[in-house]
Amino acid sequence: MQTYKKYAIAVQIIAVLVIILDAILTTLHWFFPLAYKAIGINIIREYDVSSLSFGQIVSGFMVEAVASALLAYGFLLVIRLMNYIKNDQYFTLEIITLLRRITQVSLAYVIYNVLCGMMLSVITSLYNTPQVLSLHIGTQDLINILAFCFMFLMMTIIQKGYELKHEHELTI
Repeated sequence: MQTYKKYAIAVQIIAVLVIILDAILTTLHWFFPLAYKAIGINIIREYDVSSLSFGQIVSGFMVEAVASALLAYGFLLVIRLMNYIKNDQYFTLEIITLLRRITQVSLAYVIYNVLCGMMLSVITSLYNTPQVLSLHIGTQDLINILAFCFMFLMMTIIQKGYELKHEHELTI
């Protein structure tokens, strides 16, 4: 088996593990906070949900579930991409379209994560006297947004170039 096929299999396995781990950690954080703290990963999430009402917990879970769904969808697209690579398909329109969709989902995920923090600050401070609405955009967030915008633009150009080349080949 060629090396790139081994890498494709490894990427697929890692993608599946990330999807499963993210779903488990999100569920544990919002519905089983003691178990979440017991495994020692309380540095990932900022909010202590043990003092929140059930409505706040469900709302917070739904907000993070959208982020988890975007992440899972992106990794499912990566798994499909790796299947193409394992079948020795590299420069097809399907691959280019798939890469373009992966960059779209990645960009949506990065932007949603910025908004997710704001929504969670509202949800977790809903019954507090000073309600908090904070939108935190860090340098890394801006870099990620710009990088994925650039990647999306590049994939659009590559897709358009492929279509023009294919159209030109059909012209007599």
